[in-house]
Amino acid sequence: MATKKKSRRFTKVPLVIAAVAASAALVYAAATIYGPGPSSLASARASAAPVKTGAAAARLRVTLDPNLFTGEAHRAYEVAAHHPALLAQLHCYCGCERDGTMHNLLDCYRTTHGSECPTCMGEALEAARLARQGVPIEEIRNKLSARWGGGE
Repeated sequence: MATKKKSRRFTKVPLVIAAVAASAALVYAAATIYGPGPSSLASARASAAPVKTGAAAARLRVTLDPNLFTGEAHRAYEVAAHHPALLAQLHCYCGCERDGTMHNLLDCYRTTHGSECPTCMGEALEAARLARQGVPIEEIRNKLSARWGGGE
């Protein structure tokens, strides 16, 4: 009898090891994806709204391909593609929101509007520069408002 209990216990050991290994892999993956990483915009993400998941996150990242553009427009679309959470928290001061289709600076990069508007490009590039310097999102908003919005 004692040997049967012992052998049954040993058959569970590989399952426990596999479960622990899988859990560790999930924790590592989550820390890599959501944790503060080497990104130059980590401080902006740290002060950002909670991370969105699922369909909401997918919609957040839908912008036009930066390779469709050149020069300053290319750089601005790269900011939008790689740092959507930053631009989604910022107001666009060019007046594009008046048509009802754009609600934040990220929306300008879902169409070609961002490539045609010096205000949108300037705001995105300035926001990225400030975020790389570790400026908190509230201060980025204030600086963009003072420069592009007349202090609105």
